[in-house]
Amino acid sequence: MSSVRKLKLLLLHASLKGDFFLSHLQRLLSTAAGRDSLLCTAYYTLAFTHAQLTRVLARKYEQLAETIARNASKTMLPGETLIAEIQPPHLELTEACLSVKSFGDAIDEVRTFWRLRGLLDIYVGAKSAWNKPSRDPALKLITWAKIFSSAGFQLYENGAYLAKKGVLRSDRFTSKEARWWTVSSQFWLAEVVLEFVRLARVRQLQYNEEFGAEKVDEGVVSVQSKELERKWWTQLYANMGWFPNAVHWGIYDGSVEESPMSETMVGLTGFVPGFINLKAAWKATARA
Repeated sequence: MSSVRKLKLLLLHASLKGDFFLSHLQRLLSTAAGRDSLLCTAYYTLAFTHAQLTRVLARKYEQLAETIARNASKTMLPGETLIAEIQPPHLELTEACLSVKSFGDAIDEVRTFWRLRGLLDIYVGAKSAWNKPSRDPALKLITWAKIFSSAGFQLYENGAYLAKKGVLRSDRFTSKEARWWTVSSQFWLAEVVLEFVRLARVRQLQYNEEFGAEKVDEGVVSVQSKELERKWWTQLYANMGWFPNAVHWGIYDGSVEESPMSETMVGLTGFVPGFINLKAAWKATARA
């Protein structure tokens, strides 16, 4: 086979792969779950990247300051003090850091705006829970507690966002904006904690046929579907990723100074549920 023919086949293969990927991406973005998970993953990836760029930039400043101090000390008399204004070094790195931060803020803005419709999703979930309630009283109670927490989170976040954007312009709204952001995060934290409780209850009921177990024979459990077990672990990992962020915002109000969570940890932990949901959405939109 000639090299020209090989090149043509290679280009054809690359174009087909590219077409397949772009078509799949379009299907992903056409779904709410796909958009949400992609934006979530991108946002926390950018948060982590910004933290690393900031760390590198801070180190560059420290090295520059140390160099200036070391060189100046050679020409200064005892007791003299040097006051220097350091111009931002490594302009490209500084610009990259600002660009990443701006891109992350833009994605966060889109995600918050898109969540304005969240109360409709919560209504649909509440309707489903009402029409098809769980046969387990504990799970039924947990489900409604989660719905209440989700509604509280979304209601307060919507109010805070609309006040921030000037839609709610009255002083009685704008004066409560900061408080509404905090309360919405506290409801989110409650929802995450309740999800741990739900997962624990589902795990506790693993021997019940309703939750996937077929029978118990001398202590050995035959599970009807391994997919059910994998789904449980996936939900657990995702919720474990959300928990530190929920604590960061719900208890410490997102304060980097007071919270034990650094921007690096916020990015890493938030990436976990984002990627898990993105992977599930990508699989769900695969062509049959």
